[in-house]
Amino acid sequence: MIARYRVGVRLQAAFLVVTFAATACAPSGAEPASAEPSAAVQATLSVQPTLSIQPTAEPTIATAPSAAPEPAARIPEYPLTVSTAAFPLVPSLALRAAPINDDAIAFVRSSIERYLDMLDHFRATGATNRNALSLSGRFRDAVFSGMKASQDVERKFAIGSLHVDRYLVKPWGTRALAEATVTILDKATSGSLPDQTETGRLRLVGDRLFVVDAWDYASGSWFNGPAPMTADELRQQITWAITSYLGTETWVPGSAPVGFSDDSTPFWRARQAYLASLDHAAAPSRVFEDLTATIERYDTFSEIRDGLATARISGTVATKDPAGRVSRTSFARTLRVFFGNWVPQVVDEQTAAGVWMSGGDLALAARDMNAA
Repeated sequence: MIARYRVGVRLQAAFLVVTFAATACAPSGAEPASAEPSAAVQATLSVQPTLSIQPTAEPTIATAPSAAPEPAARIPEYPLTVSTAAFPLVPSLALRAAPINDDAIAFVRSSIERYLDMLDHFRATGATNRNALSLSGRFRDAVFSGMKASQDVERKFAIGSLHVDRYLVKPWGTRALAEATVTILDKATSGSLPDQTETGRLRLVGDRLFVVDAWDYASGSWFNGPAPMTADELRQQITWAITSYLGTETWVPGSAPVGFSDDSTPFWRARQAYLASLDHAAAPSRVFEDLTATIERYDTFSEIRDGLATARISGTVATKDPAGRVSRTSFARTLRVFFGNWVPQVVDEQTAAGVWMSGGDLALAARDMNAA
């Protein structure tokens, strides 16, 4: 049983370290950008000439320090209330088999090798707390048990043999899931002990194919198995996508403009045109009030948690004219929010019954990628 566990350990520990690395690279809301100057800037600073100032008979005129620039006005943050009303989670989307060709095998191999490299690093730290794995359920326990059982001498993992059993992609072509039977060698680097060898099945998910599970031969199933999205998780995760989407069409006097130049999909091109039509001069202030969202359905896959949520949002748009008069208009809009390999993001909006900004082309291949 320990040996079986060790296979799961190797793969998931590497996955853990990769997760840490991805978190460190995540955009807004994850890690703040470094305040250090770039290498180019540092190089420029280091070669600045030193000036020798000679005294003169001319009087020195003191100048007052320039005033610090006024900080930009802050756009108010919008509390969004997400309805607790039940909605269907519909497994209407299906993964499809892709050719298991040389390119696919090479990608799976490189993903597992990356995992093993990360696992070597994790084991070298001598971790003693299973919670440090940031995993859950039986798979976390298997990983932890395997790590403890292989700390006798300094060792390094390597792939002995590999067979890709399944290789699946999403309907728009993005890699989604792979399963492989792998023989892993655990080599004592000093050569003082023979190699330990274990063969088992691994499951990898995502466009970069991170190892997330291993087969439990004792029970005849995956340690954790698929972890479908739950209604509560969806309600929590959809909030940021909606409020950030509305933030691009919000301003107050003195606030820095929120802009972007994404024209990679039909939807974003239509969205750019809509934002350009908003009259900042006629309304120096435009904010939202009393925002609520109701999730109508979530279309997903049976084997992975990714999918597409349809949500109806409502509230009030409050605009202020140059004379300071405030007008409030209620609204209701329907959005589609995609949950894929990156943060949840709005990928479409309905402009009239049955009419969507995307024109029916969500272009998810352009949005469904890990940007870390």
